[in-house]
Amino acid sequence: MKLEVSKEAAEWYIRELNLKANDSVKFFGKVYGLHGGFSFALAIMEPSKPLEMIKVEGINFYVEKSDDWFFADKDLSITFDKERDEPKYDVTIIEG
Repeated sequence: MKLEVSKEAAEWYIRELNLKANDSVKFFGKVYGLHGGFSFALAIMEPSKPLEMIKVEGINFYVEKSDDWFFADKDLSITFDKERDEPKYDVTIIEG
């Protein structure tokens, strides 16, 4: 599992979520809907046992070990879509 967050995406999170230096943003797996669809969500909270964590623009972005079930075979790259003025999430399935 690899996590990447671009500077522009981090700046968007800081602005939209009113984040301050050393705040932490957790990405986690989520089950939703009647048919058990999977997605990911985010929360502002301190890490407990991070699987992967990076610091961008003074903010910690991370995935917990408890969400390994969802992220184990995925890389997550978060960039910024200027036209939509929002983050863009690219998930790559890791082979093998």
